[in-house]
Amino acid sequence: EIFHAALGLVRSNVQITFQQVQSRLYITWGILHLLPTSRSSVGVMCLLFAWTITEMIRYSMYAIQLIGNPPYFLTWLRYTFFIIAYPVGVTGELLCSYTGFWEAKETGTLSVGLPNYINVTFYYPAVIAFIAALYVPLFPPMYLHMFAQRKKILGGGHSKKE
Repeated sequence: EIFHAALGLVRSNVQITFQQVQSRLYITWGILHLLPTSRSSVGVMCLLFAWTITEMIRYSMYAIQLIGNPPYFLTWLRYTFFIIAYPVGVTGELLCSYTGFWEAKETGTLSVGLPNYINVTFYYPAVIAFIAALYVPLFPPMYLHMFAQRKKILGGGHSKKE
């Protein structure tokens, strides 16, 4: 997906696509796979709802664009559903991270304490907390970018008549 955006095969912002892909990889492998209790979080349902419907809409658009123009309704969905999906998905990701944080803290998953032969320490719960904190500065620009895309593709709405 990142390469497709970078090569211009799809009309997607490379940075936004990179953030989305990295976020999903991290949540899927770094949280849900490594920390099984995170799978019981209500966040899983939230992120599955957001991710699944978003991808169904997006890939339907891509497929139809191979043979023609997608119907307006699908275009409208593509540039409107994010209004719900982004906050729900981010909430789900953060809830899963929160649950995973506690398991990583209790079990020491991926953590390395001192002393050891390379004299290095690593504390995975701190990484989880740091990445969760990154959502605060990184989410708003992504969300606002999607509103700008929506306005660009669907138009700005009704103009005031004089």
